[in-house]
Amino acid sequence: MRLDDALVSTLRDWDVRYVFGVSGANIEHVHDAIHRLGGDRLRSVMARREDGAAFMADGRARVHRTLGVCCATSGGGMVNLLAGLAESYAESVPVLALIGQPPLHLEGRGAFQDSSGIGRTVDAVGLLRATTKRVAKIEDPADFWPELHAAAVAALTGRPGPVALLLPRDVFERAVGPRPEDFPAELSALLAPAEAAPHTVRPLFDALRSAERPALLIGHGVRRGGASDVVTEFARRAGVPVVATMAARGEFPNDDPLFLGVAGVVGHPSAHRYLKESDLVVAVGTGLGVMTRGPLGPLDPARLAVVNIDPGEAERATAPGLVVARDAGAVFRTLLELLDAEPFTAAPPDGYELLRYRPRLAPDAGGEPSPRTARDTLRQSQAIRALEPYLPRDGHIVLDAGNCASAAIHLAHVPEGASSTIALGMGGMGYSIAAAIGAQLGSAPGTRSVVLCGDGAFLMNGFEVHTAVAERLPVLYVVFNNNMHGMCVTRQQTFFDSRLEAVRYPPLDVATVAYGLGGPDRLWVGTAGTLDELHVRLADYHDAHAHLPGVLELRLPVEEVPPFAAFLPEDEPTYAVGRRTDSRVLAG
Repeated sequence: MRLDDALVSTLRDWDVRYVFGVSGANIEHVHDAIHRLGGDRLRSVMARREDGAAFMADGRARVHRTLGVCCATSGGGMVNLLAGLAESYAESVPVLALIGQPPLHLEGRGAFQDSSGIGRTVDAVGLLRATTKRVAKIEDPADFWPELHAAAVAALTGRPGPVALLLPRDVFERAVGPRPEDFPAELSALLAPAEAAPHTVRPLFDALRSAERPALLIGHGVRRGGASDVVTEFARRAGVPVVATMAARGEFPNDDPLFLGVAGVVGHPSAHRYLKESDLVVAVGTGLGVMTRGPLGPLDPARLAVVNIDPGEAERATAPGLVVARDAGAVFRTLLELLDAEPFTAAPPDGYELLRYRPRLAPDAGGEPSPRTARDTLRQSQAIRALEPYLPRDGHIVLDAGNCASAAIHLAHVPEGASSTIALGMGGMGYSIAAAIGAQLGSAPGTRSVVLCGDGAFLMNGFEVHTAVAERLPVLYVVFNNNMHGMCVTRQQTFFDSRLEAVRYPPLDVATVAYGLGGPDRLWVGTAGTLDELHVRLADYHDAHAHLPGVLELRLPVEEVPPFAAFLPEDEPTYAVGRRTDSRVLAG
């Protein structure tokens, strides 16, 4: 069997289902093999840029808990993958990158896009080693099967992450022999069962049972480990309140009385207060980076426990008093067994009210007070409140960087059964536009996705909407358009006396750009500059076009202060929020 056929047939049988990429001279063997061998079990998804392909693979891996696969040709194509691979590396997302290379016999001899590291050429192995868990270059066909196996194991086990295989063009056509008899026939065979012996979990159980005011702080590692259901079951049976990090808002039902809100730089002050007053905070599946722990202040090691398959980051950041270095799902399954034998119920958070910051106008881009006479113009907080009933139950919400994501995290609940994804590792603008494609693909029929992003993100990666059009995906892209990089403007206003530089640009007509990405039978486009217009556009999309991809531009001439802790005084006004149980469902 040739290498290209062996690679593609294995990915097909592993049921990864999609290979996201852009073709080119040194990766076209992979695409040809998919065309010949993929059938209805493996197909190519053509991204518009390679960073989009990597973001798609990342989004698919996060939401569907599988191995995301992306590919690129050599040279610039390879380099363009790096932004996505870096995000996956920082956030522990299992992605396999297949990267074509020039023929071996031309390395160091003037090959086009040579990245052998010979002479003045780029060193592909060195470049990728900085952003992946493992990188291998297949020069000898005899190495193919063991290297593919090692790459998949590295991506999926321990702390997951991206891996890369460099594949010279001439090696694709060489024989690698049949698939070894002991080679894993499916991805699950690569994973050892996650277990946590009772004696490793007993100290945590005893600490929870004896605490007067315990709380769970859950991160996106709960989703990565498939632990959401078991963590939810334990929290409910033991009565332990739950706070989510910004990346894990969908991992615990937001309408549950035990859900206290979000912790982090755009989190809820009431949740921060509760954690500060708790005598035991159990951080589960989170590295407790500064985006999470910033508003919490110094965390007392005696009151902090960490559950993480790789607790190194949390230990370096906080020096917790109790560490369980195990898979979160395994730990909480064992906790449930201990709870069966020795039941307890924590004191309920009686009288707890979820507090949010009250939206207020920001200075305009010139540093002057915003005009308060423009009462008919749409504001960010109004838009989010109008959007919330339309967020898809059992669907996917993907957030981008910037003020709109900050406000959405702070002001909106996640509907029942929905995932909520945001790239906080590298925080790259434009991630959401491509990642939503990976999230939507392979979802159950009737599933919908909504992207909340800014105009800056749209300028970065907006042409990936064309990929959603090509795939006929029901993804609604909501673009908050203020004709600037709003978070950067806020920072320069706050910390640099409103000396604004490299953060504004001429007006962008998002809707007009979107019209060029597909006709009305393939792409719905709307624009709104008032609250009334927004209600009309949302109803139109929901009632008649939700089976299509859509772009909804929100024209926001008046800016609001984002609910970002670093920008707000300690006495920033708040208001109490009642439980929301009336979210509408986006249905076709």
